[in-house]
Amino acid sequence: MIAADKAYFLGLAQKLRTLNETDKPLWGGMTLQHMVEHVVGSWRISNGRAQVKLTISEEESETRRATLENEPTYPKNLANPMFANGLPPLRKASLSDAIDQLEDEVTAFFAYHKDNPDAIEVHPIYGPMDYAAWIYFQKKHMGHHLSQFGL
Repeated sequence: MIAADKAYFLGLAQKLRTLNETDKPLWGGMTLQHMVEHVVGSWRISNGRAQVKLTISEEESETRRATLENEPTYPKNLANPMFANGLPPLRKASLSDAIDQLEDEVTAFFAYHKDNPDAIEVHPIYGPMDYAAWIYFQKKHMGHHLSQFGL
């Protein structure tokens, strides 16, 4: 299962390489590179390289977790409170560099969870999540953002 999941996510990262830095989203306000760097952030949390705290109450987190699990997709133009003050500065010099980091973070996720099968990492909204929950979230999260750019 881990090998199939890893191939799936690395395949998604490869699809990003078919796009150009100047491609505009079909909806939403992020540039392509902002989107990739945003997705990198969730992988860094899921692979143990970055730790965050729950940013909402446990009760609200449980409600949002139920929504995550019961809704087939995220709605378009979902307001992310992280971007309340605008888009953050880009961290990488180019889109290619950001995709390279995405591939590295995805690879690190699978190595981390292979070596630590009981690992639980905290998502800032959805709370503590194990491997299966992170896989579900990442499929939904990446699908949402890739659809912004027609993938």
